[in-house]
Amino acid sequence: MTKFPEITRSFQELSGLAPEFFMDIRTDDDLARATAFLYTFDFEVKGEEPHPLDPLAELLTQRITAYEARRFPVPDADGPDMLAFLLQQRPLTQQALAAATGIPQSTISDLLRRRRAFTADHARKLGAFFQVNPGMFL
Repeated sequence: MTKFPEITRSFQELSGLAPEFFMDIRTDDDLARATAFLYTFDFEVKGEEPHPLDPLAELLTQRITAYEARRFPVPDADGPDMLAFLLQQRPLTQQALAAATGIPQSTISDLLRRRRAFTADHARKLGAFFQVNPGMFL
């Protein structure tokens, strides 16, 4: 039988000892505190796997991820959008990308203009070059 009064006392005590495990993340300052706490936790328990507090750290990680998804939404992007973004970020020309990946420049142009679909080989080569998941292009 669950002992709710005992659980309540234990939770209140634990919440007082490590409020960051249970904090609401509503602002960027909350996010910074939660992230700093999680970093400190990881550093302190380094090498102890599994650690008895790992489930609490996982719950905090989920709250951080949920806040970031609401606060910093990532727009949907398909292969051509991702390739254009990565080219712009470098900055890198189609010719330079072609030389580095072995994908002909005309194919890269067709991929960017949506005249040609990405193949698994294109995704693999681009993923390796940009050091990203090849699935981003498919």
